[in-house]
Amino acid sequence: MSTQKRNSALDALTGGTPQPAAPASPVAAEPTQPAQAAQPEVQKSSAPPSKPAKDIAKVMLYLHPKVARKFKEIAFTEDRKAHDVYLDALDAYLKQQGHGGLESVKKR
Repeated sequence: MSTQKRNSALDALTGGTPQPAAPASPVAAEPTQPAQAAQPEVQKSSAPPSKPAKDIAKVMLYLHPKVARKFKEIAFTEDRKAHDVYLDALDAYLKQQGHGGLESVKKR
């Protein structure tokens, strides 16, 4: 018997109980349409992709994989993007250090 490591975010979504695997159906599935026919055509625009605003600096962050995954789990459970969770963490740190948070630093 093998033991699996449980994901707390998934446990919260599923009620904490592992879901049993669905039994295989003895009836053969009907053939599906080709994938190309099922997908709608995407219209290409002639406009170039939008560029970030000039007042936004790009920063690369290197994290331990478990830390990065934890941020993603937090974002998933809160139905947010990981970027927003990173910004909240930075805001809290700036406030803790006495800088007044992100908005206060932006106004200086």
